[in-house]
Amino acid sequence: MITFIAIVVFVGASVFFVVDSYQRQKRAARVEQYLKEEDFRPPSKVSMLLLRFGNKHRKELENKFLEAGFYNKELAKFYFPIKLIAVGVLVSASMVTEMEWQSKMLTILFGFVAVIVVPDILLDLKRKTLISSTSSKLPYLLDMLSVCVQTGMTIEASFDYLSKELDSFDKDLCYQVKRTAESSKIKGLESALNDLSDRLPTPEVRSFVLTVIQNLQYGTSIAQVLSDLAEDMRKIQLLTIEEKVGKLSSKMGVPLILFIMFPIVVLILAPAVIQMSANIGG
Repeated sequence: MITFIAIVVFVGASVFFVVDSYQRQKRAARVEQYLKEEDFRPPSKVSMLLLRFGNKHRKELENKFLEAGFYNKELAKFYFPIKLIAVGVLVSASMVTEMEWQSKMLTILFGFVAVIVVPDILLDLKRKTLISSTSSKLPYLLDMLSVCVQTGMTIEASFDYLSKELDSFDKDLCYQVKRTAESSKIKGLESALNDLSDRLPTPEVRSFVLTVIQNLQYGTSIAQVLSDLAEDMRKIQLLTIEEKVGKLSSKMGVPLILFIMFPIVVLILAPAVIQMSANIGG
């Protein structure tokens, strides 16, 4: 029985190696034949350059979407097709309408500029708004980091914990914390914090990053420092709001003069001007 099993195994292994060798030779022959064909042309430098440019541009577009708060990278695939469709619809609508060709050309030109430029402007505006709103919530993050450190967690463990707990509080802040936590596992916490400062270039984030990096370098206690920094950020935010409220009265003076004072002056002087005109005419 054992001899029969050994023979079967030997025959099966032999057949497997023979078939595998035959398939390899067949694939090698096909590749060699394909390379010898006259129609085969290696990719040109232009096509390789376009391919690299397309990949690079797509990565830049994905980063723009991420910075604007659209965390689904698949949306970048539909950005340019939607632009092209909008341009096609605009051109078709302009050709169908009964207008002079100069008006059609102007409409197509302005529409083309709007379709190409306006979405990028809106993305940039959304990115700036997101940076401002995320930075304004930084004091809450510092308080939670301080509590985590006081319980015995390290900074890395605190970021990892808060990357899961902040989802219900603020998804944008949660994304930044999660990205920092994942980056710290690969490149180190200092490099991850520097990346955070690059993504959110605000004074609050720079101050936070500098504080944590100094703690990493000198090993000082950071829990109380984070709490004090959060309190200072809240005071700065309050002072900023007070400054905006103080400037509001001076800004309201312009519409007050234009839309209230001038009409009142006109109403007061109009009867006298009309009477003087009537006396001079009489």
